[in-house]
Amino acid sequence: MDENQWVDELYKAFWRTLPGMLHAEAQALAHTLGLAPSRDVPWSAVFSNEFTLSAPALLAEAMPGVRGATVQDALLAHLLAVIEAFGTDRIKDAQVRPTWQLEAILAHARRARDAALRRVAPGVDDPAIDFSRADDATLLAIEAERSLLASGEPAGFSRYYALSLGKQRVGFPASIALAHAAGWTAERRAALERLLSSVWLGLQLHDDVMDWQDDYERGGAWAVVLASELRSRAQGEPEERDPERAARQNPRSAYGPLATPPWGMAAISRAPGEPPPSSAPSALVPVRRMVFDSGVLAAMLDGERRCFRAARRRAAVLGARRVAAWAEGREAQAHQLARCEVESPGYANRAQALNAWARAVLA
Repeated sequence: MDENQWVDELYKAFWRTLPGMLHAEAQALAHTLGLAPSRDVPWSAVFSNEFTLSAPALLAEAMPGVRGATVQDALLAHLLAVIEAFGTDRIKDAQVRPTWQLEAILAHARRARDAALRRVAPGVDDPAIDFSRADDATLLAIEAERSLLASGEPAGFSRYYALSLGKQRVGFPASIALAHAAGWTAERRAALERLLSSVWLGLQLHDDVMDWQDDYERGGAWAVVLASELRSRAQGEPEERDPERAARQNPRSAYGPLATPPWGMAAISRAPGEPPPSSAPSALVPVRRMVFDSGVLAAMLDGERRCFRAARRRAAVLGARRVAAWAEGREAQAHQLARCEVESPGYANRAQALNAWARAVLA
């Protein structure tokens, strides 16, 4: 049985432990969270890469001495952690309605996640495998990100990287716990943590490039924030500025080069799931021009390339050959996209739209 099958089987085993009144909602959870187009899509088909939900199982290749049951527990803990994190984020972002059924399912997921992790590394006292710490770090990063995006103040890549990794903390404990079960030294576990950081950051960079226009309409996009920062630095302004002082000195600078807050059309209140107003495309035109002219998308894609290059090398050193091969493919893809983005700004977004159209037409 491959990793995708295990993901679906383990999730099925999880929801079957829930009270009967939650079964239907649990089976359709991916759809409820807006991650799947229909109730019938399994979790294994939700994400465009296998690493997001299957990281511990893929890394287990480098841990041949670990029992299969332990790997399954690590996989269960990881996939429930990711699912719960998405659910919590969707609720906090008002993208889904926090029904009692949804909140009950997420609470059960947290308990099952923690129980599975204890079976992977019983008695191990390591902050790196503490899901409660990871939850706190994730929520803190999400709140800090929302505050920054709402402020309209430009921010640099260092801030972006720090917050992006903070949002991904729940993606670390299960794999590191599995390394404990394999008897890895602290040095090898640290290398594994660096590998995971490279992968999660690379995936985040890719998503933030491809989804920046939707993110902008929903409340703010890192591409806009980073583009504003690049422009500010090109004009000789300091990298970090106090937003209130900047607003007093230069009203335009507080909201970047367009004198417009990065949340753009999302400043118009609308219910979760409601489509943006019809004027959204025209309102995005000057923002697109600013983002494309800044070259920030190419810079982000090159950052993705470097992340996956580092992931490839670290995976090879640790003996995770499948992860290394997967990272190599992602590295090559990011390199190609970055090159095309430099030559033709907006290429990555146009290519994504064309691929989506082709899938819809040829399906």
